[in-house]
Amino acid sequence: MNNSINYKFHHISRAEYQELLAVSRGEAVADYIIDNVSILDLINGGEISGPIVIKGRYIAGIGAEYADAPARHRIDACGATAVPGFIDAHLHIESSMMTPVTFETATLPRGLTTVICDPHEIVNVMGEAGFAWFARCAEQAKQNQYLQVSSCVPALEGCDVNGASFTLKQMVAWRDHPQVTGLAEMMDYPGVICGQDSQLDKLDAFRHLTLDGHCPGLGGKELNAYIAAGIENDHESYLLEEGRRKLQLGMSLMIREGSAARNLNALAPLINEFNSPQCMLCTDDRNPWEIAHEGHIDALIRRLLEQHNVPLHVAYRVASWSTARHFGLNHLGLLAPGKQADIVLLSDARKVTVQQVLVKGEPIDAQTLQAEEPARLAQSAPPYGNTIVRQPVSASDFALQFTPGKRYRVIDVIHNELITHSHSCVYSENGFDRDDVCFIAVLERYGQRLAPACGLLGGFGLNEGALAATVSHDSHNIVVIGHSAEEMAMAVNQVIQDGGGLCVVHNGQVQSHLPLPIAGLMSTDTAQSLAEQIDALKVAARKCGPLPDEPFIQMAFLSLPVIPALKLTSQGLFDGEKFAFTTLEIAE
Repeated sequence: MNNSINYKFHHISRAEYQELLAVSRGEAVADYIIDNVSILDLINGGEISGPIVIKGRYIAGIGAEYADAPARHRIDACGATAVPGFIDAHLHIESSMMTPVTFETATLPRGLTTVICDPHEIVNVMGEAGFAWFARCAEQAKQNQYLQVSSCVPALEGCDVNGASFTLKQMVAWRDHPQVTGLAEMMDYPGVICGQDSQLDKLDAFRHLTLDGHCPGLGGKELNAYIAAGIENDHESYLLEEGRRKLQLGMSLMIREGSAARNLNALAPLINEFNSPQCMLCTDDRNPWEIAHEGHIDALIRRLLEQHNVPLHVAYRVASWSTARHFGLNHLGLLAPGKQADIVLLSDARKVTVQQVLVKGEPIDAQTLQAEEPARLAQSAPPYGNTIVRQPVSASDFALQFTPGKRYRVIDVIHNELITHSHSCVYSENGFDRDDVCFIAVLERYGQRLAPACGLLGGFGLNEGALAATVSHDSHNIVVIGHSAEEMAMAVNQVIQDGGGLCVVHNGQVQSHLPLPIAGLMSTDTAQSLAEQIDALKVAARKCGPLPDEPFIQMAFLSLPVIPALKLTSQGLFDGEKFAFTTLEIAE
């Protein structure tokens, strides 16, 4: 838990304090009073009787003693339960394919009042200009959009081609920005463990802030060393005992449930009254379709309550107060005097049915957010411009030669997980000895003119057709999977023509495609339009076979070398356990 940075975010002038205290004493008029409301007590359990009194951005008082207090506006909560605004402890807004402005419109009415965002997707493509745009969006947002400074651009030096660098000097220049809460996930955990100066320099520069981790499956002495370096949390745990051990060693645990990585069922049994201050909820990557149909952090709370019998106050605690404390955001996470008035009114707390949302003391109107979205997006000055520096390809670019009797490495997918297995198959004149193998290729898109890196993919479920995308973590080169070189080339050429995006090819034709004009990562369409387009992509993709629930998000992680076991970057096959490149053909 990091309390040293609280001064940075909770600045209130002496005049504001005097006005707030006057309302607390009952000597001045409140801006809002919420009547007929019960407040969920996240500390002790149970409920506290209202009303809730608000002055400016802050809560001035709570309780029956304010029943007759004067206010400029009164809100009848109609018996609702009030809880603190929800907080996502770790996410990449770019992975939603929405701009930060559109993301706010889609999630704030669902109670997501605060996000801790690492914009390393756009920083990998555009460098500091991408981070600067996110900072501009955060400054003008109603939602509390905090930024962790991207620490690993690219994710692992020398393993992939990306679009830009983000030097330590540039990182430090953003350290004191009012929306910056710390250093984003240190994905080069071998470098941290080995004490590489380049990694320790980053940690030293941000030690007074929060230091995010990234260490899937790490244990033993290596985990101890990683924590000893100062890393405070992890969002990559996927096994119960892995999560338990990290908690035992003092780490805070971010329990992730995104569109591809779904770890909540495995880790939720860990949550109890004692360790809940060290447990947080995050999504990491969640697409507009799931947000529209299931929700965001509200969906995770619902799962904790319905499927894991987590006590009511504990479920809402890990969705707000625990994260606020961890990041030193002590003005957030509780409904109490002096705290920021980020309030979610629930008509049914067990079903997480959001009735109304207030942020910074003001009620949120979803229709107004939508109406203002185009102007707010324009005001943020998005970094438009084609980032795809790649000529069209042909089927011959994906030609691979296989020798009968030889064994070849296969990237084996685990549906709804980011990790993969490293398996193999044998080639004969009749083909491979596995019927679930297709081809995968990664093409750098930043003008290096490298030949496609090609490999074999198993377990994805693709029986025919091809999928291509420029969303491929973290360097965001073009990734394509398919059964025929012709259809793979067709899919790649469509995303090149679109200036970045997603594409499905089936029966020799483009069935669906989604242009992503900002960095090849984000659309400027509304959340509803994006959800509809993603639905169309998924419908088209299902014709290609029994794919993962979110095929494009799952595919996007097949090129990320810092998650084991076998991945494919623009440089070739990478062993994510040995942290070294390997060959497609296995030597006898």
